[in-house]
Amino acid sequence: MLGVDNPLALVGLKVFPVMILGGLDSVVGAVVGGLIVGCVESVSAGFLDPIVGGGTKDFIPFLLMIAVLMVRPEGIFGRRRIERV
Repeated sequence: MLGVDNPLALVGLKVFPVMILGGLDSVVGAVVGGLIVGCVESVSAGFLDPIVGGGTKDFIPFLLMIAVLMVRPEGIFGRRRIERV
């Protein structure tokens, strides 16, 4: 019987902040978003884990995603759509 194990599900959840950061309609944005998330995870694991006790690399990408959504909702490389209502 095959199924999805925990580490694979965690990788699948990390895709969401990467795509939101880069922009949903940009391939270059997805690559840049992946690099940003990887760097932020490494820095938080190196500097923040000893201070708070560990586990920061799992939720820091989501905090970064929320911060980017507050400033630029379409992502870093996303196109801004102007629609009339």
